[in-house]
Amino acid sequence: MKNIFLLDIEGTNSANIIYSLKDHFDISLIKRPDELHGVTPNIILPGNSSFGYYVEFLRKNKWDIQLNKIINEDNSGKLLCICSGLQALGGISEESNNINGLSLIDYDFYSLHKTFKSSSILNIGRKKIYQLNEGIKLKDLNFIKEIVISDLLNPYFVHGFAARLNYDSMIKNDQYSYLYYCVDDNKYLGAMISNNFCGTQFHPELSGKTWRNFLLRFFI
Repeated sequence: MKNIFLLDIEGTNSANIIYSLKDHFDISLIKRPDELHGVTPNIILPGNSSFGYYVEFLRKNKWDIQLNKIINEDNSGKLLCICSGLQALGGISEESNNINGLSLIDYDFYSLHKTFKSSSILNIGRKKIYQLNEGIKLKDLNFIKEIVISDLLNPYFVHGFAARLNYDSMIKNDQYSYLYYCVDDNKYLGAMISNNFCGTQFHPELSGKTWRNFLLRFFI
C-alpha cells in the first residue's frame, strides 16, 4: 500500500479521513516533516481546527518549506488541504486576528455572517459548486479521467469563514482548476485543484462515494 501522512493536529477531523482511505492506503499520523519518508510524500492537512492554532502548529513544526515545495514544484509529492487546512495556507483569517497564515495561496478568509453579511453564521450541508473559466478544467487533470464530473458538484460544507474569488491570482496561477460556491448569491472559493495540490473549502471525506473515488485517484 502507498503511504499517506496525515497531520496530527488537535481538534481536526482525522477520523473520517482515515475511515475513507484506510482500505487503500497505509495512513500515518505525524506532527513533523522529519517523520515523512519517500521523496514524493502524500500529505493531508485535515479540517476543523481554529485558524490561529493551525497556523501556530504548522510554523512550530516547520511545515512551510515542505508544503511550499509540493505546491510549487512538480514531482515533489501530493497535498490535500481540507477546510481550515486550506485556510491556514492563505494570508489572514478573521477567525484569528493578528495572526498571518503561511501565505502560500493568494486568499484571505472572512466571516460569512459578520463581514459578508450572510443570513447564516455557518454554511452547512451539501451545496452546488461550479467550475470557473479561469484555469484548467477538471476533466483535464491527469487523475480524473474516469470520474463523472457532474457527480462531484454537490459536496458537503461546514464552515463559517470564506474567501472571495481572486481573479488576478487565478489568471496568474492557471495550473489549477478553480471551483466556486454561492451563499446569498455571493461567490466564494470552493476549491483549487492541480495534479499535485487539492485545496477544498468543503469536506471531500464527507461528500460520498464519488469524492472518495476522487481522493483515491488523486493519491494513487
